[in-house]
Amino acid sequence: MTLNKTLNLQHPLKISFLVLTIFLLLSACSEKTSQSVQLQTENDSLKSKIAELEAEIQINEEIRNTTKVTIANTDVKELTSKFNDQTYQIKISYPKSYFTNKERKYPVMYVIDAETNFGGVSYIVQRLIKDKLIPEILVVGIAYNTNYKNFYRLRSRDLTPVEDKDLRMGKNSVDPTGGAPQFSDFMEFELFPFIEKEFRTKKKDRAIYGHSYGGLYGSYALLEKPHLFNRYLLLGPSLWFKDKLLIKQVQSMSLGFDLETKLYMASGEFDLRINDFQEEFVDFLKAKNLSKLAIKSEVIKNETHRTIFGVGFTNGLRFIYNR
Repeated sequence: MTLNKTLNLQHPLKISFLVLTIFLLLSACSEKTSQSVQLQTENDSLKSKIAELEAEIQINEEIRNTTKVTIANTDVKELTSKFNDQTYQIKISYPKSYFTNKERKYPVMYVIDAETNFGGVSYIVQRLIKDKLIPEILVVGIAYNTNYKNFYRLRSRDLTPVEDKDLRMGKNSVDPTGGAPQFSDFMEFELFPFIEKEFRTKKKDRAIYGHSYGGLYGSYALLEKPHLFNRYLLLGPSLWFKDKLLIKQVQSMSLGFDLETKLYMASGEFDLRINDFQEEFVDFLKAKNLSKLAIKSEVIKNETHRTIFGVGFTNGLRFIYNR
């Protein structure tokens, strides 16, 4: 008997049945292959996360077994915000006369990203005070007391003015954004009252220092919350955020300041996009001829986005506290 007779290929229903059977078998194989690939991908992702956690555990264990360095004249507090449910680690650096001159009140500098910069900031402040280039000030650092990866996610949330769901930094997943209004409320209604109750401060003399996203936040505060600070030291500000949102905003909005206000901005000459946007932002501000706003902007030679800190912070302190 021939194959043709066996299948009776002249019958259309049998042909259709055969084709359908083959199609279903191929689909089942394809589905199994797809499921297998998906499972393998998920498995690889889990392995990667486990490896990251194991590395983090090992690092934390090694850190626990080391002896920590203590910075003189400093203290640490904790404050949990009702505005974003975040517990912040508040780092305090006292001026040397704080404990001997019991009647004196001090200006306060609030420092963004104290997770990484508190030691450097405190040292430079002390050096400039010693040389009488700036007045004695109380330094208040805002940190999260978390690991490096989570620190970057939290600062992305707190220091950006609006949400940007499409923003990706390198190959990383999307970080949370848009929490600057809540972070501002934390400072105004929780952190400032706490500091002013616990420490002897000049309530109307507040400075803010921020770098990169911190510089973006400081620019936001200058435009939207000018009553929070009267001195701004902003380095490498990320004014590219959300298609130059704040640059467009400063161009069109009206501004006014109740107190004499100083703004220092600086970026490195090798930080091309940053320094271009910084100068654009400053040009729009200067064009408004605001009588109570003094501005100094620098693009410093031979510096990058990271190396701008030393010279930029030093120059900025001298400008914003210059009498």
